[in-house]
Amino acid sequence: MRRRQNLEKAVRAAWEAFAVGDAMGMPTEFMRPEDIREMLKDLPFDARHAVLTPSEHSYTHGDLPTGTVTDDTEQNLYLLAEIRRRGGVTLEGTLTALNDWIRETDAVAKHYIGPSSLKALKAIGDGKPAAQAGMGGTTCGGIMRTPSAVLWNPLQSEEELEEAIVTSLLPTHNTSEALEAAGAYGFALLAAVQGKSYEEIMAAALRGGEKLIRRAPYLSCAPSSVRRIRRGEALAEEAGVIGTPSLLRDTLFQEWGTGLPSADVCGAVFALFSLYRKKTWAAIIEAATLGGDTDTIAALVGALCAAHAGKSDVPESVKEKVAAVNRPLFEAKYPEALA
Repeated sequence: MRRRQNLEKAVRAAWEAFAVGDAMGMPTEFMRPEDIREMLKDLPFDARHAVLTPSEHSYTHGDLPTGTVTDDTEQNLYLLAEIRRRGGVTLEGTLTALNDWIRETDAVAKHYIGPSSLKALKAIGDGKPAAQAGMGGTTCGGIMRTPSAVLWNPLQSEEELEEAIVTSLLPTHNTSEALEAAGAYGFALLAAVQGKSYEEIMAAALRGGEKLIRRAPYLSCAPSSVRRIRRGEALAEEAGVIGTPSLLRDTLFQEWGTGLPSADVCGAVFALFSLYRKKTWAAIIEAATLGGDTDTIAALVGALCAAHAGKSDVPESVKEKVAAVNRPLFEAKYPEALA
């Protein structure tokens, strides 16, 4: 277990890397790898250079300034602020944070919230029980918001985190697909920020996925995040031995998919984590150029790598740019990130 000072450093590094990953993956979201390569062909875009992905050629976010974060960071920081205010993850706090985020950021107009989540929150407002309202949410919105449930209290136990994840996902993502992926990522992130070894982090991921899927109201026909974590680790080991990350990249995008389903995002995050481990910036670059849901994958793998390292190797110029572009959000919800 890391000492308190080192825990705080690891938590801050994880949040920084999450925001940077979100901002890096924002312009390339839902693009194909070949289109991303064409867009970036004239840039010195590798782990040796501090270059943020330019947004002007983005398919979905061309109107946003380079370095802007999306709903991934926004939702987590709204949730984090409400969790801190209430002293823990509660259903009421989750609903308050999500509804405040929708209203204050104009999330509907920006297409930052999916129709199933919006429908679920409206149904809850009309009196439907949260557990029932969330039974249609299978996408990565659940795993995406898991960092807030973890990082607000890095000293919590796995049992406490299990309840926090269930509560956080209940209103919009109360399904086996979403809970399995969120449980795997949440347990892994907790182990990483606490200073556990790579082997312990991966074991925690499997344990978390297996525990949380048992909390689902039913088991649906969907790919298994736990199985993809196991297979992704083997693929990453093979890619690392023969020195061809493209082997892993092609499998993730062409065979598994890197779209919105929970297992897609979870599998990609852990495969890249297995390959890069403590190399946060390299993992973010790989995720941002992977294709598909690049902002979510880059944010999640960035946070996991930084938590594992206990610090971030993201270039200072990149962190400063992201902090400057998104200063109002951080000042309102996570001011110590700017200290």
